[in-house]
Amino acid sequence: MVISKSPTVRDLVSINMLPQDPMISKAELVQFDKVQFGSQLSGPRLHTQDSVAVAQADADGNYLYEIGSPQFDQVNTHGIVAGALATYEHYMGHTVPWSFKGPLEVNPHAGEGKTAYYSRWDQSINFFQWDSPSLGKIVKTSQSFDVGSHEIGHAILDGLRPGLLSGTEGKAFHEGFGDSSAILHALQYDSNLRQILADNGGDFSQPSLVTRLAEEFGTAFNKEDDNPNNDDHPYYRTALNEFKYADPKTLPSDSYPPSQPEEVLTSEPHSFSRIWSGSFYSMLGSLYNQCAADAPSQLDALRQARDVLGTIWGKSLDHIPAANLKFRHVASAVLREANQLEGGKYFDSLAAVMLDRNLLTQQQIDELHKPVRSFRLEQFPQTRGGAEDMLSRLGLNNHPWRADQALAGADGRRVYTFRAPERVELDLGSRGAAFMQAEAGLTLVFDAAGQLVSETATPLDADDRADLNREARALADSGQLVGEDGIGPARLVPRRDGPPEYQPLPVWKD
Repeated sequence: MVISKSPTVRDLVSINMLPQDPMISKAELVQFDKVQFGSQLSGPRLHTQDSVAVAQADADGNYLYEIGSPQFDQVNTHGIVAGALATYEHYMGHTVPWSFKGPLEVNPHAGEGKTAYYSRWDQSINFFQWDSPSLGKIVKTSQSFDVGSHEIGHAILDGLRPGLLSGTEGKAFHEGFGDSSAILHALQYDSNLRQILADNGGDFSQPSLVTRLAEEFGTAFNKEDDNPNNDDHPYYRTALNEFKYADPKTLPSDSYPPSQPEEVLTSEPHSFSRIWSGSFYSMLGSLYNQCAADAPSQLDALRQARDVLGTIWGKSLDHIPAANLKFRHVASAVLREANQLEGGKYFDSLAAVMLDRNLLTQQQIDELHKPVRSFRLEQFPQTRGGAEDMLSRLGLNNHPWRADQALAGADGRRVYTFRAPERVELDLGSRGAAFMQAEAGLTLVFDAAGQLVSETATPLDADDRADLNREARALADSGQLVGEDGIGPARLVPRRDGPPEYQPLPVWKD
């Protein structure tokens, strides 16, 4: 198995790693671009650090450590993170930026605990472990393929859209993106593809290794938490669900980790994220069914479905909002790219999923076939001022837009994102009044010739402001503002004149 973003011949390194959860897979040799690993798990994008000696390459440049040593954990985690990153860069067709000056630090033994997290502030992904009484062993998140793929998913999305810090759907999409990343990455390994088909027989309405996320971590966590509803669940989350989109304000609230039964959808972001991860898995199943009609074997059909999904998904990320994201925006972005691939061959299969999951209406789907307005740039703006001047020509100066990012997109495209701050007053109940700087978002995508491909504006409305207040108050009431470990979803910052400022933090746990 070779995990490389480039189809050209490169200097490769072999590593011994787990291509799936330690509860269901064995270590195997995987090849990567050598530049991702260097001589001591360090490259221009990723750098592994630890409190014990970091693994070194052997005389041939390979990392062949056996499971059971801390060096295996280091190599395994570095490989998982590097593999997921290479997967995205392959399907997107360009380098994924970090939201900071790299490299990203990978900490495989960050301490004791039942967690893992990505932090923009620390520029790191951190993995923890604990002595599990239910399993009678040390459970290490550094050995979990799904946990590692999920956490690097947070880092990838944070680099592409650093403004997705608040709002129920924006935060839930971050979690759903992480779980979707675990699914897409798992599909890159032939051993996993064969096991998926052995598990489900080609029927994607049945469970398999790719639907069960973080088996070992989840099995132990569920048996040892205070929630009796999940004791028999052999996973942390499952992508095999039938959840349909509903307005978050109509759903019950919950804490995290959840106290509600698994079958109850709540507005808590991890719970709500299951709408997207379930939809992503349904897209895979729908594409598999279409590909299986002509493929010579089930394995060929699954490989084809994987690459179709990966290509559409990777390119669709050009179009997603810079802030104030809703699931319907992502669904529209996916179908926009499906409409372009092979003459729209896969559009109907994916549109059926969006319709079934209530992510889009038929009218919204039909609108995606209409061309965008005609606008062409003679040259791409090279400065923030130039990007902001472009908005006047487009008649988009109705908000105090600030140029955010100018990114490379798929197929030579250029992506410009903008954010507009807006003060939102908050009532945090017993914590009193506060305010936050919320943001509207704007994304403009141009093809290589300068022609406008898409524009996605997400202004804030009264419902958005109410959602932000519900989210902030729920965190305040539950005591989840920056915890004892110094990690939390938000904090209150005192201000000299007036109420404190509520600040969502760029840290994502589990």
